[in-house]
Amino acid sequence: MRNLRRSAVVLAALLLSLPALARAQATVRGTVVDQRTGEPLPGARVEATGTREATVTNESGAFTLALPGTVSSLTVSAAGYATKTVPVSDASLAQHIALVPTAVQLPGISVVGSRPTPSVSMLSQHDLERGDELHLANSLNTLPGVFMQSRTPFGGAHITIRGYYPSVGNSANFNGLGYRVFLDGIPLTNAAGVTLMDDIDYTSLGNVEVIKGPASSEYGSYIGGTVLLTTKRPPPDRTTFSQSVTTGRYGLLRSNSTFQSATDRSDVTVNYGYQEYDSFRPHSNSRKNFVRASGHFRVDDKHTLSTFFAYNNSYEALAGEVDSASYYARLSESNAAYLANDSHTAATAFIGGVRDRIQISGDFTNETTLFGTGLKTRGPFAHGFNDANSISYGVRSVFGYSGALGERLGVSGHLGAMIQRSDIKQNGVFILPPNPSIQFPNDHEDYAIDLSIFTDWSFQLPQDFRLTVGAGLQKNEFSVRNLLENGVINDTATVNTRSFDFVFTPRVALTRELGSGASVYASVSSGYTPPLLSSVVASDGTVNLQLEPERAVQYEVGAQGNLLDDRLSGRVALYDVENTNKLVSETSNSVTFTTNAGKQRNRGVEASLSYLLVADSTKPISRVRPWLSYSYTDASFPSFFSTASGGPGSVDYSGNEVPRVPRNVLSAGLDVASRTGLYLNGTFRYVGKVPVTLDNSTYVRSYALLGLKAGFRRQLDEHWKLDLSAGADNLTGSAHYAWVFVGPDYGSIAQPQDGGTGDGYIIPAPYDPSYYGSIGLSFTP
Repeated sequence: MRNLRRSAVVLAALLLSLPALARAQATVRGTVVDQRTGEPLPGARVEATGTREATVTNESGAFTLALPGTVSSLTVSAAGYATKTVPVSDASLAQHIALVPTAVQLPGISVVGSRPTPSVSMLSQHDLERGDELHLANSLNTLPGVFMQSRTPFGGAHITIRGYYPSVGNSANFNGLGYRVFLDGIPLTNAAGVTLMDDIDYTSLGNVEVIKGPASSEYGSYIGGTVLLTTKRPPPDRTTFSQSVTTGRYGLLRSNSTFQSATDRSDVTVNYGYQEYDSFRPHSNSRKNFVRASGHFRVDDKHTLSTFFAYNNSYEALAGEVDSASYYARLSESNAAYLANDSHTAATAFIGGVRDRIQISGDFTNETTLFGTGLKTRGPFAHGFNDANSISYGVRSVFGYSGALGERLGVSGHLGAMIQRSDIKQNGVFILPPNPSIQFPNDHEDYAIDLSIFTDWSFQLPQDFRLTVGAGLQKNEFSVRNLLENGVINDTATVNTRSFDFVFTPRVALTRELGSGASVYASVSSGYTPPLLSSVVASDGTVNLQLEPERAVQYEVGAQGNLLDDRLSGRVALYDVENTNKLVSETSNSVTFTTNAGKQRNRGVEASLSYLLVADSTKPISRVRPWLSYSYTDASFPSFFSTASGGPGSVDYSGNEVPRVPRNVLSAGLDVASRTGLYLNGTFRYVGKVPVTLDNSTYVRSYALLGLKAGFRRQLDEHWKLDLSAGADNLTGSAHYAWVFVGPDYGSIAQPQDGGTGDGYIIPAPYDPSYYGSIGLSFTP
């Protein structure tokens, strides 16, 4: 009887303690997503703040965290995103946590309070996969203030950033001058200032960052800015074999065969891609082969080694440009002069680099990259040919620091340098139209050296202010060994060398954090653009050693913020770029040369807005995200003449709009995803009318494009993953251009049958919808 009473007392005590035990235990569940895109973030770490209890999100971004006690807040972190602490008021409710991407910087460089400002725009892997993944312009052109065009369907790319492009004759039409491009930390822009992107496999990209204008000292302070391309990396602890095939209208075929393997200490990717395209115009076909191998290896806890190698060859036939009559009549014709000379660009290239990152101490890091690129091109065009071989090589080393001065002042920054040399051999001939008897052959052995020393420091001040100061020192040297002058053998022992003075480019920015992800900022930065190596040599072979770099100052203010539980995100920037010492081409006695003349001023507004209407992986429709971006660009010439002297016979273009820069560009879209793996992406783009002549006598009309992509992506079982998609570009069949050529007036660019002496000025894009479909299958052993 006594034992029975004792058992009853114990049982009653247990029953009474159950509510207390229940209150002392907690299970928190939720989803972690990218704040800008709503895309789930697998592998994010979720930790009960102040404890060692943690978990990671699954492939759907979902997590469940069981705790022995109550929880008041969660701390969430993921690579490439700002760490976030969120309060937990009711553990029984699903948590929705949106992380804000941090600015992608060179690995090993940490900036206190770093967050991307509106002068830095980024594309995630989701953004890059919104279309067919083969045309980078479709993704890049959704960023406000960025406009990418291509001379061929898959080659000859040129990027205009905030209305800046070089106005130096043919350089404005053919070369990517005025901005720099890096691929996994390797410069694709050579020391001569030319950027060729024909050998980039856009399907390999996982992230793109655009720094608009000279808003960063660490990449050379070019006036146009910097484009940072980062390739995809495999998910951890997995080995995958995958095969994908994309087919489409006009003979499109793309195949990717990929091997990926990763552990907690290393990852390796090997990919082979083949691509071909017939095009909608005669003699505009394309063929490409891509090979890439990359790896990242943790030697120990403080030492990481990364390697990258790519080999590519491509063939891009040139159909040439047409006049507006053929363009607006939607004629799929090609330029007869290009056809007669079998005009094309054939390129073979390699890119290689080794990056070594060391954590020197708790506060100091160093990252050093050895790199080399090679490019061989053959290019017959409408009025001659130009063949070139170039080798570029160099080293980039950056020391980083992240720590504190005293108890309240956080500081981080870096100090680094990059030196690059390019050796270039080229020969060819230019036949001056319309008189074929006037010919300018060329044969050069040249080199260029580019040296950049840079530093940037960020100080976290009281009252949530952050001050960033930076500066760069740039130096360029060109050397020309001209083997021909006026068509005859020149003194081959003579080498003409121009070593430019050091150019100092300071910058300063002040940011005020307003809480809840909001901030305002103001900045002033200076930049420069050296002349092209090819600009030093006139068309008759003479060498001009008097050219000076273009200079510019950029003033910018902006704001950004997140509202409604981080679902609504907005950014706005206003800028004013004043550009002096403009490089222009001048012709005298049938000889074309480059000189410094005139000023350019670009003022504009950029804005973007997105809203996560639905973001819950447990719902049938798990994600709905409308987004919008807009840019207004007022680019004009305050002072600009056709000659450096501006005297009698010179044409005054002062006050005119800068050609090939549309004032109004609007992009909008809708991303929808379901729990079952179905998704839908829609994109709309409007481009306003644009002048194509310096005298503003000729414009190309505005156009609007509509794109759509639907797909199904699902993990079938523990081994197989399926990815199906289909879509179309230009669903409304709008006449739009892939490229427009620039000239001083209509007569210089229009064809003879239209009253001019040129070859035309519009390269049309497909007039009708371009349909495509893709299937991908991945196997994990």
